[in-house]
Amino acid sequence: MHSDSEDEHDEDRLTECLVRFEHMLANDDQYYFDVADLEELIEHYMERLDLDKAWKVLELASTQHPHSSEFELKRADILALKGDYEEAMKSIKLLEAIAPNNPDMLITKGSIFSKTGKHDKAVELYNRALETAENRSDVRLLLSYEYQTLGNQQEALSQLKIGLLESPKDQGLIYEISFLFDMMGESKTAIEFFKKYLDEHPYQYNAWYNLATFYIKDKDFEQAIWALDLCLAVNENHLMAHQEIGDCYLEIENWDKAEEHFNEVLELDEDNVDALIGIAECSEGRQDFDLAFKRYKEIAESDAFHAEAWYGMAVVREKQERYSECLPYIEKALEIDSSDPEYWNFLADLKAHQGDYDDALDAFDRATELHPEDIQSWIAKAELVFNHIDREMGTEILMEAMKISPENAELHYRQCAFLLASGKMVEALNFLQNGLELDYNKHLLLFEQFPEAINIPRVMDLIQIYGQ
Repeated sequence: MHSDSEDEHDEDRLTECLVRFEHMLANDDQYYFDVADLEELIEHYMERLDLDKAWKVLELASTQHPHSSEFELKRADILALKGDYEEAMKSIKLLEAIAPNNPDMLITKGSIFSKTGKHDKAVELYNRALETAENRSDVRLLLSYEYQTLGNQQEALSQLKIGLLESPKDQGLIYEISFLFDMMGESKTAIEFFKKYLDEHPYQYNAWYNLATFYIKDKDFEQAIWALDLCLAVNENHLMAHQEIGDCYLEIENWDKAEEHFNEVLELDEDNVDALIGIAECSEGRQDFDLAFKRYKEIAESDAFHAEAWYGMAVVREKQERYSECLPYIEKALEIDSSDPEYWNFLADLKAHQGDYDDALDAFDRATELHPEDIQSWIAKAELVFNHIDREMGTEILMEAMKISPENAELHYRQCAFLLASGKMVEALNFLQNGLELDYNKHLLLFEQFPEAINIPRVMDLIQIYGQ
């Protein structure tokens, strides 16, 4: 077992070697280094991608230890990082003749095949390396990356799970498993996996944190808080857990608990802007708008390029019905970050409220371009166009939204309302039938959009048929 004192000794030794080597370069001197020291120096410079100095250490090693095969692998590693794969493979071939099953050599060769697009060969070499590698979890990670590149996500995930069985406390594997579940959109499977894992390893706080992130994706904020509480029970200084639990309490409108955790974040990191934003949101949630505005303004004054603070000021003024003051704040937010669809939606609503319908439509266009899956943006855009610009164009916008989300019942009910308002009964009934088949319970949306529908017998008859 490696103790803290041994780690400190290793660090001191590396620092001493670095000072000696840098002094040697600066003064054009020659100092002697043993093999282990030179290997440490090369790894240090490679980790920092300072390949020129790594190469200079390698040249010194070749002079001082010409018969040491350890440096041939370092040569291959550096050449591979430089993209000189042909020369790197020459060093690999020399090593293969000496030790054909050396795991480090197999890993380096596999990485070269990976970088040159030969992923099946890389997989073959990594599997061979597994047989003798000291740190098998690192090799499992490499295999997972290859399978991801090959489009085999299930096998990529399988490699990580096997790795976690072999090294149950490996944080890198826990992170990658979470990443893959997220990428595959399998939050429920991820929740079951992490719950089972935590039954056996309850003190792995990062696993509790990752479990919570999947509850958050499912909008199960109560369960997310439960998982984050357990994360904090193991590691009370987990900054992101405090931040996430604060955000969860915001979602369920428990402003006091949210602010409590944001203050915990500030205890750990006094200038944490996300926590400061969260505290401002708590004031906003309590409808203490003057304090909320003050807090957002303080953030903007300390960091003029924090878009969310400017957006927060715009939202507060809108809630205070001080609409004329909103525009400069939302425009400043968009000047800083024009990629946030939420900001464009706010601008669109503001412009529509002011009667600037063309500008509002332009803003909605940007919002739906940036986040086409946000159906509510499409609905708001369609309603604006239908009610204030062009009815036919409004129905066309809803048809665009249906191409993205054809199973969304709300779109069909709203299209039915548009068509009824335009006097197109037959088409309207087709969309009403679609909506009723997709989700009968949402048919009240039709009456919200077009209350007169309740007086149309054919509409009410169709609803009654599906309600039986």
